[in-house]
Formats: sequence, C-alpha cells, structure tokens
Amino acid sequence: MKAIIPIMALAAPVMDLIRNFILRVTTLALVGLVSLTVKGATVEEQQKLAAANNGFAFRLLKEISRCEPGKNIFISPYSAATVLQMVCNGAEGQTRREMQRVLGTTGFSQDALNAVCRECQNSLDNQGTNVLLAVANSIWYRHSIAVKPEFMSRNQQFFSATVQGLNFDDPRSVEIINGWASEKTQGKISKVADGIIDPMTQLFLANAVCFKGKWLEPFKAKETRDRPFQLNQGRQVKVPMMEQMRTFTYRKGTGYQAVRLAYEGWQLGLYIFLPDPKSSPENLLGTMSGETWQKVTEPGFGEREGTVALPKFKLEYGVELKKPLMAMGMIAAFGKADLSRISDDPLFVSAVRQRAFVEVNEEGTEAAAVTAATVNSYGIVTDPPKPFQMIVDRPFFFLIHDTVTHTILFMGVVYDPGASSRG
Repeated sequence: MKAIIPIMALAAPVMDLIRNFILRVTTLALVGLVSLTVKGATVEEQQKLAAANNGFAFRLLKEISRCEPGKNIFISPYSAATVLQMVCNGAEGQTRREMQRVLGTTGFSQDALNAVCRECQNSLDNQGTNVLLAVANSIWYRHSIAVKPEFMSRNQQFFSATVQGLNFDDPRSVEIINGWASEKTQGKISKVADGIIDPMTQLFLANAVCFKGKWLEPFKAKETRDRPFQLNQGRQVKVPMMEQMRTFTYRKGTGYQAVRLAYEGWQLGLYIFLPDPKSSPENLLGTMSGETWQKVTEPGFGEREGTVALPKFKLEYGVELKKPLMAMGMIAAFGKADLSRISDDPLFVSAVRQRAFVEVNEEGTEAAAVTAATVNSYGIVTDPPKPFQMIVDRPFFFLIHDTVTHTILFMGVVYDPGASSRG
C-alpha cells in the first residue's frame, strides 16, 4: 500500500509488497549538509521501537476499519510510521509531541529514535534469504525553499533517503515521483503522486516497501478448489481455496483461531486470524493491541497437527490517512504546525496517502506499499488434544510480521476475497 504525506496530505496502498512514503514541503532550498555523529541503537531501544510500531499498527488498522466497516483493507503500518518519523525530524513543540504520542515514540530522543529506525531498516533490507524485502525512502523539494540542512542530512543518514530538487509546477514532476514508486515496488504501485501536488507543495517525502516471499511449505495447486465463503448479511460466494494438512504454528485464542504460515527462511510469516462464527474481525481487533500482541498473542502460538484451508486473494487498496491520524490525536501537524526544523517558512502537512497491494496464492505472497506526505505552506491457551481444523470461510484479518525486528510490516482485513478478481 502506498502512503503519501504532503505536509498537508497523506495516502496509502498495499499489495504483498510494501510501497513508499512521500512527503512534500511548500518552499524549500537545499543549501548544504551537516555532518552528524551516528551511534548504534541498543537492544532495549530496538524493543521499544518494535512495541511502538506495533501499537501504532493496531490503532491505525482499527481506526481505518471503523471508518470503512465491512470493506477489504490492506495497509503497511510500517511504511506509514516511517514516513511520519521522517517528518518528525522537522517538527517541534506541540506538533512533535502529538506525532510522538500517535506513533508511540514519546520518551525517545530524536537522535535515539533515528538510530533505532536505521537499525530496523538495515535488518529488514539484509535478510540473507530467498525472500525479497526492500525498503526505500526519498525526499523531493522545491528549488525555491530554504530547507535547513540538518533536516535533510538526518533523513539521509538515518533513513537512507535520496534527496532531489524538483520543479513541482512542471506536470512531469508527477511522472518522476510515480516512476520512482513503480521502480521501488516492482511495478505494483504507481500514481502515488496523482492529485496530491499543487502550487503550494514545497516538499514531498515517500517511503516504499516491497515484499515477495515463497512459502516455506507451499500449497499444492491440485488441492485448490472452489468453496463457499460467507459474506455479510448471510450472502456467500465461491472462491478458490487452498488447503494443507500438516504441523502448523497454531493458536486457539478466546474467540478466534490463528495460524502462522512461514516464508522461506522462516524469519517472515503470514498470520491469519479467523474469528469464531458469532464474532467478526472488528470484535477481534477490538480486543487486540500492540501490548497484547507482544505479551499474549504471539507467544501463545505452538506446534499442532491440523488442516488449514485458506482462500487465495488479491487486494489493491488506497487510503487517505489524514482523518484517521487526526482521530488518533495528530492534529497540529495538519493545521497550525511547527515544522521549523524543516524551514523558517511556515509549513504544514497537507496530506498523507498510502497505496498498497497484496496477493496470496499457492506459491507465496507479494505485497507492496507506498506512503507519501506533502508539506505545504500557509495559504496462553491449552492446546487441543486432537488435530485442529481451520477453514477460513468467513471474514478474517491478517498480518505479515518479521521475527527479528518484531515489526508488523503489513496488515489487512478481508471480507470478500474474490472482490478484486470480480472487479
């Protein structure tokens, strides 16, 4: 899912490959770079960031789900958090405090936060497996704006952001940014900049995440067959459903079943959460948080024999994140913002957008997301005694998680797995 943050607007899409975040500012002129001392992050700081990112992930998905009940959703909370953390390098006062509260990073110094974000990104980029997981950041700025060199330098050193001046008045600027998003997500996400750049745009920040992984134990195509899937209001539809019978990493929680499907290398895995028949994804999400995930849910999985039937699905999703973020408490950034560490010119976040894509089939998963921001100027349960059955034939939610950084990279809710294929 792509997310874009014009320091005035934000949007996000996903597709089994995580895309990019983009931020734009209204008036910015790059004058030089500052030399910074780079220190490594401690293990404790890495754990704190993982807890913050996962807490943000659950809160964001809940808020979007509340605004779009009954709809398929797919986002990259990691992508969204990354682009917002880049923006936070330019924030001060109430604007920064609100951003930190929403992101869960209150208590981090900016230098410590930058360092741990760099460690997390480096770990994700260097998996050393057959899984493709790539993260990229970029900043485009208007030539006429006087951007403070420390803001650019911090995002270059800690987020490996590429920096480029751009004439936002030229229609080709949209093509340039869209081309970058498409390249970084292997063609899964484009048009991330459409309709988000205007004459007041000074800075455009973007993050892209791209993921492609094959199952450690692939499903056999010959075992896939059409099965009924229960939709809302008692309706049902037939969808291609994959099936396996083996030992799984499984959990029977209160009101749900869940299973982890590992990708090659085992480090990354897809978690499927199936609410009980009388429950729903909304009810289940309401009981979960970053803290319960870390202390109860993830540690509660164990090895069990059983059968899993899972629908194949493909989702393309885009969302404007301004309203959800404001509902979560990030208000000042979109109004009378203090972004004085970016430039002395008065600036504000005009938009945050994410676009994302995901596809799950017998071989594995592809997902991608891009998040962009523009900046404008004013103007433990006992295991069952017998093999389980988990037939995912009703709405469910899922996430893709990295066991080394303990980061949730993607999340989604599926009400109709065949919606995309039926148009």
